[in-house]
Amino acid sequence: MTASEVQQRALRAAVLLLLAAALLLGVLVGAGLLTTGLEPGSELADQDAAVVEWLAGERTPPLDAVSGVAAELGNTLVVVAIGGVAALVAAARRWWRAVLVLAAAMVGELVVFLTTTALIDRPRPAVPHLDAELPPTSSFPSGHTAASICLYGGIAALVLAATRAWWRWLVLALAVVVVAAVALARLYRGAHFPTDVLGSVLLAVPWLLVVLRVFPDRDVGTAAAGRTSVVHGAAG
Repeated sequence: MTASEVQQRALRAAVLLLLAAALLLGVLVGAGLLTTGLEPGSELADQDAAVVEWLAGERTPPLDAVSGVAAELGNTLVVVAIGGVAALVAAARRWWRAVLVLAAAMVGELVVFLTTTALIDRPRPAVPHLDAELPPTSSFPSGHTAASICLYGGIAALVLAATRAWWRWLVLALAVVVVAAVALARLYRGAHFPTDVLGSVLLAVPWLLVVLRVFPDRDVGTAAAGRTSVVHGAAG
């Protein structure tokens, strides 16, 4: 592949990602405005609050401790640390597709999330919060859940594409469990409404799919070698 072809593919990928991010931002802001515009006493608003209130009423010390650990798996510092380590391991094995996917997925998610929270000022649920200090962002959407989908879902998608070994399904199952645990923990701890979590799914799932499509295996010259080394290394 010539330098000109590399530049053209890089420009095409950047344009596609920017367009997708802008589209998702518009959809997410629209959903946020609809959510925050719900009339008090409406069925959806009441159900949204009722779920969080019910979870708050079911709290116990053991569940408080477990939910704290689960929620930390979506914490910004934890996500950046795990994502950074995963990218470094992939780079060491020259698995450049994995590096590009993880970087684009996490950075793009963060940009769209922060922009949305700046435009949608939704208060946190009116229940006691278990966290001593919540992030200074809007309740909509759930940043912890969105980041978890992009990180753990991204890793699982890369593993599924890299190997046909039976344990790839364990990686996928673990990713699903972690994401669900983070989302439920944020609800349990009073940080978000269910619609906030749904908003994060609306953001992160399409974004991750777009990133995976923009950086397919065949477009990364050393992906096959990196993939083979990863599989062989895991098998050993």
